[in-house]
Amino acid sequence: MLAGATARAEDPGTRGILDEIARYDAQLVDLDKADLATTQQEDAVRADLAAHQSDEETATAEVTRRRTAVDAGLRAAYRLQRRGFARLLFDAQSPDELRRRVHYLLDTVRSQDAALTSFGAAVDARTKAANAADAELKALAALSADRAKQRDQLKEERAHRVALLRSVQASPVLSGQYGAESQRAHADFEASVAGLGDGTATPVITIDHSGEAPPATPSPASGSDAFRAARGSLPWPLHGRIVVGWGPYTDPATQQTLQNLGLDIAAAPGTPFRAVFSGNVARSGYVRGYGQVVMVTHGAYATLYAHANGLRVSQGQDVHAGDVLGLVGSTGLLDESEARLHFEVRYNGTPQDPTPWLQPGG
Repeated sequence: MLAGATARAEDPGTRGILDEIARYDAQLVDLDKADLATTQQEDAVRADLAAHQSDEETATAEVTRRRTAVDAGLRAAYRLQRRGFARLLFDAQSPDELRRRVHYLLDTVRSQDAALTSFGAAVDARTKAANAADAELKALAALSADRAKQRDQLKEERAHRVALLRSVQASPVLSGQYGAESQRAHADFEASVAGLGDGTATPVITIDHSGEAPPATPSPASGSDAFRAARGSLPWPLHGRIVVGWGPYTDPATQQTLQNLGLDIAAAPGTPFRAVFSGNVARSGYVRGYGQVVMVTHGAYATLYAHANGLRVSQGQDVHAGDVLGLVGSTGLLDESEARLHFEVRYNGTPQDPTPWLQPGG
């Protein structure tokens, strides 16, 4: 598998390494959306099932109550029968009294029988509905299990691709290709987020090493001052362990020294991450090399969340602090053992060290 992948990666006429990962990531994203839809369907079916079961219990209780009354009537009729219906009827003193006794007995038996039949049919209908809902729930569970199996297969395939990235130092050709593709991915990433939310374009990103908040400047966006005032008190997007901090670090695949423009926070796959401040979703989608990305603007400021798996917001959506934006994943240049969230704070496109903006000890 690895040799075949290596051969394809070295062939300039085939798909690039990052494009291969993006293709598999896209399939994983589609499966995640399908799983979410299936889960919602299952929840709806469970609610219907609970309603059917409740109705069935109510109908059963009512039938039991009616059956008790009918049984009492039948026992009384049985006692009358032992005394003799003929005597009961023909002891009547007049034809009118005889007619009233006959009608009374017939009406009593008919009403009790109709009540029992009606409620028995109701129980049967409720039971059938509950059985149908239960069968639908089982079918949806089977569908979800099938999708989970497909997702595991795709993750295994993607793991082979990422394993190639983690061993490219053994091949000068692959190392060079990976380095070039990573640089292009970085440039594409910067271009995709530059100027979002402030109406400007920032083709070249500079890095603020001062650790200080930018000076207050007039901004048409009302959220800038509020965000700046929250410096040092922003909640962390999730609880986890910082595995790559702000600043230079060594890429394990190429041994190149790169600049991390934010914080990489390790957490269990599927852990929800949340908006640290209210704002508008300017970006929600896939970025080659960085996986699924959410960018929320707060006036001239923006917070950025990358390597997600399963986004829960859409572009243009307003969000509040604490809203779930997505789930921690390993999309982009990560393998399945490196689930993490990449988090950034930017001012007019300029990345800043997020640490001074967040609550201490978070």
